[in-house]
Amino acid sequence: MRHITDLPTEVLTVIGDFLPTRTSIHAAILTCKLFHEHFTHLLWRAVAVSTNASTLSPDLRSLRAHAHLVHALSYDGHLQKEYYSISFSRLTSLHLWINGLESMPQELDADWSILLMLNPSVRDIEVLAYTPICLTNFWDAAVISLHSPRRLTIGGTQMRVNLDGEDTKAFWRACSRFEEINYKGRDQAAASRGFVDYDYSQLRRLRYKSTDFAPHAPGQVDWVGKCRNLTQFRWQFSTRLIPLQQFANLAQMSTWPLLEDLRIGRTSGTDEQLGIILHHLSPLKHWALKSGDFGPSAFHQLRDRHFDSLTTLRMAKVDTFTSPMALAALSYCSQLKVFEAGRISLEDLHLSSRPWACRRLKRLKTFFTMGDSKDNETETLFFEQLSKMEQLEEIDVSQTPRLGSDYKAIYEPAPQWRLDHGLSRMSTLSRLWSFKCDRTMQDMRVEDVEWMLAHWPLLRMFSRSVSLGKDTQRLITALIEQRGCNNGLLFTYE
Repeated sequence: MRHITDLPTEVLTVIGDFLPTRTSIHAAILTCKLFHEHFTHLLWRAVAVSTNASTLSPDLRSLRAHAHLVHALSYDGHLQKEYYSISFSRLTSLHLWINGLESMPQELDADWSILLMLNPSVRDIEVLAYTPICLTNFWDAAVISLHSPRRLTIGGTQMRVNLDGEDTKAFWRACSRFEEINYKGRDQAAASRGFVDYDYSQLRRLRYKSTDFAPHAPGQVDWVGKCRNLTQFRWQFSTRLIPLQQFANLAQMSTWPLLEDLRIGRTSGTDEQLGIILHHLSPLKHWALKSGDFGPSAFHQLRDRHFDSLTTLRMAKVDTFTSPMALAALSYCSQLKVFEAGRISLEDLHLSSRPWACRRLKRLKTFFTMGDSKDNETETLFFEQLSKMEQLEEIDVSQTPRLGSDYKAIYEPAPQWRLDHGLSRMSTLSRLWSFKCDRTMQDMRVEDVEWMLAHWPLLRMFSRSVSLGKDTQRLITALIEQRGCNNGLLFTYE
């Protein structure tokens, strides 16, 4: 008879991969001596140390003794100096969070730089600064010490550089070393021209979100224009619209020949400017626009140059992305996996009646409206088209209500997700784990929801209000709670 102690090392390694939390690791360690010996190191794989007294942190002696087991390290606050003089031989991920300084910022800069110099194996750095701070030694250490830096994440909105100061040069020099930069904060590119002196050929992925209100942003576009090997660029402002003319001018010069992922926030760009950008870019895999005048010119370029390659298309808040445009994307984008649009009219669906080509679709987010149509055939066609999307994992057909002059929400009629309206055709969607139909005036019956739960075994997210009858809704709520729906957050596609 075999016992748990007979398990080979390979099996124990697999078991360890399924222990995602410290609680589960602790439970495994207490099982037996073998598990204690094999899994204790997992407790030190990711370590968090904080100045917050309510946070349980390892003491300095224990951290030194187990430093060789640490892969990811998080320091919250300004710790005593000894914490920054430890060498972690396997450290690859470093998270530094500062919120309120009890000491001089210069001391923190010096301590962080020592930590980097002692740990050249670090590849990913995250700095969250909720206190105004300038870093010079830290950025210099990143340039001089790190063997193969990969990802730099900056957030917290308070990291600053001084105009033409030494910290400015150090910051931009450090940016030139990384393959990926995720930036959210003050508009450094608008505040300083220090980026012009460095080569950004290593930079592949850039996410840039500025949080302050600069009068204009030519610096940002100038900097991005120097990042010629970008494969991903996601660009947005928190407080104003993105001007696109300068960006369009650079696109005309084939500035980004490798770009395949372009996502733009709210913009003042015109249909012609968006069309120019889409015309001069190589076929995109991912395109997203939060707002802008996306009209016939831009759609023509999107269709002719990018439909064959698109896997992500997000236009949910772009009012000028019309129902026929959305249906054309579903009908011709065969590689599409994520699709978001504002609304689709079933009257337009009936007029086109072309089979949807996006058989790989995993996420669908758009409001389908019946309009003035009372034709059962149109509703049947709607369910037929959806039933062929057998890879679907998420469906969100919720309506964002339009406001009338009396400021009351005006709801448009939507298809009813009921068995007597064609729901039974959706038994093919066995991978579906999320279904939302908020504000669509659904009047489901208990048997409709029972059918969904039976045919969609993975379903874990479900709209909370789907019936007009209070008693029926109460029974439906009990059903979905019994399944365990809506208990916790699940993965969703970016």
